[in-house]
Amino acid sequence: MNGKQGLIMKMLKEFGLIVKAEFKRDLLFMYRYPLEILSFLFFMYLILMAILLGLSQLMPSGQGLSGKDSPIDRETMILGYCLMQFVLATQMGWSGQIQNESQTGTLEQLSISGHSLAGVLLARGISQQPRQILSFFLLLGAYFLSIPQTGIDPARIPEAILILSVTAFGVYGVAYVFAGLTLIFKRVGFFFQIINFAFLGLFWQNRDAMAEGSWSAIVYDLFPLTRGMTLLRKVLMPEKGNLPISEIVFFAFICVVFTVGGYWLFRAMEKKARSQALLSQY
Repeated sequence: MNGKQGLIMKMLKEFGLIVKAEFKRDLLFMYRYPLEILSFLFFMYLILMAILLGLSQLMPSGQGLSGKDSPIDRETMILGYCLMQFVLATQMGWSGQIQNESQTGTLEQLSISGHSLAGVLLARGISQQPRQILSFFLLLGAYFLSIPQTGIDPARIPEAILILSVTAFGVYGVAYVFAGLTLIFKRVGFFFQIINFAFLGLFWQNRDAMAEGSWSAIVYDLFPLTRGMTLLRKVLMPEKGNLPISEIVFFAFICVVFTVGGYWLFRAMEKKARSQALLSQY
């Protein structure tokens, strides 16, 4: 028993060292390329602003963006778009890096290191999580300042950070699948862009309009990304209701299940990529 505990502690210690190394790597990336990060956020900001401003011109007297009685559900559009950016940035930290390392020929060295490729990717995701959460709130704050009288409550940001942190593990399950597909097909960036915008369409769906017990409602409630969207609305839009701790616990369980499922799918795709000698191609 002591031997098993010692082995587990050793594995956790090694994993902690990988997270620490990846976190330093991410800090160096932010220090060396700050304009790249800020430009990406500004570009994402402009896309939704263009959509909202265009919709506002279709409303009577062009008042679609202002006032709490706006016919446009601005809060849902903003939260869903910011969450899509969070998902996009998180999965690009996995599949995007694998694609880059595959092109430069460093992927094979990473895969034959003393640590599993799946473990390195998980450590990378955890280390990048603070930056992705910060980016989410920078983008959300920009919309909050740009659009008057939104129903978003900035006082509940600590609760939103908790929800985003839990949602990240649901994203990791999806990112594992994307990363596995990248190992096999190499260049899949545009395909993933299509999937991410499909996620945006799901985030903008009106959950309240779905019949309770219907397949669409069940899938929406059990898929971690859409459930995360539901909980973010409850936290940041107080009129949507309170958030009991039991919901957060059940949500965390769903996200962990997705992460484990994504992990095993990634291992299966990694095994296939190794058998076909795809990891050494660049």
